[in-house]
Amino acid sequence: MLAHPEFEEREGYLYVRVPPAVSADEMCAHAERIAKECEAGGHRKVLIDALANEKTLPIMTYYEAGVRCADMAISHQVKVACVVRLEATYHDRFYESVLRNRGVDYRWFLDAEEARQWLVGVDGKIQG
Repeated sequence: MLAHPEFEEREGYLYVRVPPAVSADEMCAHAERIAKECEAGGHRKVLIDALANEKTLPIMTYYEAGVRCADMAISHQVKVACVVRLEATYHDRFYESVLRNRGVDYRWFLDAEEARQWLVGVDGKIQG
């Protein structure tokens, strides 16, 4: 049974803690729940805490998930920052590239505060 993301509204963005995903289907299921929450709450900025993922998945899993999830993110016009473990991502930012090449405003970070600053603006002021 797939565990569900946990949501918390914060000033200027939606904070989401996602459980570990082991397939493109699970990654897309999380993305779909996030998209629905963004639509329901009118959120345009999302900070995803993906620290529960402890290792990388096969690169084609990231490609498939990126292609499928990009449509959801674009249709909701969200800016997404994702906090990851170094050992749970490809250093060449492959997944990020797949999403960005499809028009998604997405970046991953190793530090939650850096992610938040990019998402809302370096000086902490909420930016459009």
